[in-house]
Amino acid sequence: MITRYRTEVLRAVQAAIRPEDSLISRQRIEEEIEDNPLSYPGLSERSRTGRRRIISLAMSRMYPYWSKTGGAKPSSYVWKVRDEQGDDNKKGDRP
Repeated sequence: MITRYRTEVLRAVQAAIRPEDSLISRQRIEEEIEDNPLSYPGLSERSRTGRRRIISLAMSRMYPYWSKTGGAKPSSYVWKVRDEQGDDNKKGDRP
């Protein structure tokens, strides 16, 4: 089921992330979807719980969690989508 919504999640990430950011939160992705429901028809029709689950699962398969390194507490709702130089940090699909 996640594969079905993956394109919408990726589009929401690209639309929601600012050029200077290397991290994105699930909240920011959700806000993009809620602000532009016509751009994300599959995700916008889901319940809030279902949408959050889909976003979390899809992002966790594509990007590393934030703060796997360093002293901050790890978060499963924030992902590192590119390094500080702005390069993509995609993990690729896991089996």
